[in-house]
Amino acid sequence: MKSNIVQFSNLLHDNQFYETILSWFKQNQRNLYWRENRTIYLTYLTEVMLQQTTVSTVQNKLPTILKEFPDFKSFKSKKINDFLKCWSGLGYYNRAINFYKSASIINKNFKGNLPDNKDDLLNLPGVGEYTANAIISIGYNKRAFPIDVNIKRLISRLTNESFSDQQASEILNNIAIKKRNFRKFAESMMDYSSLICKKNYPQCQKCKFQNYCKSAFTKFSSLKKNKILSKNINFYLVENKNYICFIKNPKFQFYKNFLHLPSSLDTELLSKYKKNKKTLKSSFQYSITKYRFKINVHEIFTKKIIKDHDIVWLKKSEISQIPIPTLFKKILN
Repeated sequence: MKSNIVQFSNLLHDNQFYETILSWFKQNQRNLYWRENRTIYLTYLTEVMLQQTTVSTVQNKLPTILKEFPDFKSFKSKKINDFLKCWSGLGYYNRAINFYKSASIINKNFKGNLPDNKDDLLNLPGVGEYTANAIISIGYNKRAFPIDVNIKRLISRLTNESFSDQQASEILNNIAIKKRNFRKFAESMMDYSSLICKKNYPQCQKCKFQNYCKSAFTKFSSLKKNKILSKNINFYLVENKNYICFIKNPKFQFYKNFLHLPSSLDTELLSKYKKNKKTLKSSFQYSITKYRFKINVHEIFTKKIIKDHDIVWLKKSEISQIPIPTLFKKILN
């Protein structure tokens, strides 16, 4: 495979892949807030946000986060719940938890400055090869090649070969041996993969590389979609006057580190209210990752407040002050 890597590197080099895609990028790059207002903090934050989240969603959510957390030092005076509250609605909350932990480490060990050393970056919670390379190349404009599924798709289609992340990185490194603009090189491939070399419907007629691309005008529209799993679940608004019952350790495991509304999985708690009348309040469909839930919301009005280490009774007026996943906001409304 080593000889193939050299062969494909030469193919892209000889056809001026680097120069061509940067020229295209100059005319067609996406207008993104984090590019127009570039900081190392913003590069790291948006790279984390963009994992499992669309560009448009990140664009819309970013002002909310930056208002409370404009830089690493702003984390010093805030708790993790403050950050989770700002993050609410983006899902995949482990990203936010790891980013908060990383900000604490950066403030403690690096005086509030994100390191540019790959080993230091990889020691931060939630930072893997891709994120570390993205920070180095996009944030610091130093030699590194972030390989995500989109960039790897672009390289694989041009050569009609499958590569590991490391092999794709070797090819790009060979192409850019005497080059210096690693930031624009990475961002140009990201944009080209998003706008031209799309996953299902590549715009081959607009492609700058169609004369030598080994997958040009191939149809990719029949890729299989992930199977959606349907499930039913009941949630309960257990209310006592102006208080609503939340639990710390739910059986519904999708939102760790958050208070939860009780569900039909929390049989021990619900058994304590089995004599109370349950009223169906609403029903709706809700998707979480590969699951499509049929949600039924029931109200239970009770005169007794059960005291338990796993139960938290919150005033209705206080609920807006804590971080709550979008699903629970929908249930409460």
